[in-house]
Amino acid sequence: MSLRPLTKRFFFRLITPSRYHPAIWFLLIGAVSPIPFYFLARKYPRSLFRYVNIPVFWVGPVGMPPATGINFSSWALVGFIFQYYLRRFRFMWWMRYNYILSIALDFGVAMAAFIIFFTVIYPGGGQELKWWGNTVYLETADFKFSPLKTLPEGEFFGPTSWQ
Repeated sequence: MSLRPLTKRFFFRLITPSRYHPAIWFLLIGAVSPIPFYFLARKYPRSLFRYVNIPVFWVGPVGMPPATGINFSSWALVGFIFQYYLRRFRFMWWMRYNYILSIALDFGVAMAAFIIFFTVIYPGGGQELKWWGNTVYLETADFKFSPLKTLPEGEFFGPTSWQ
């Protein structure tokens, strides 16, 4: 069987509107996006361009859960400490313990998920736990769709005239 009809049919969908029509363009974007960074790294070999990894850049967000700012900031802090500071200034420690630390952090996440599932989710039988930590958002202005502060009658934001 020839690949020509298959590729013709596959890439014909690039111009045919469908549900996943925009997603197919990412094949082209993923194939083209490493090229400028490759040439920039060749032209400037001692620059930061040689550290840009486009496949990791595109695939990295797929593994991230829907997270809050504290999740991202803690990931950035741990990453900075162990992948920049310790690697640069305590290289022997980093070389010896970084792999073990990575395993310990992964195991900690897996164990926490295991414990949370068997202690909170599984025995609950679909019941919700009511405590301050998961009900505090009900009292916020965002949840109630109300402004936090209102202007007195006759006042407004901005200049008095627009010239």
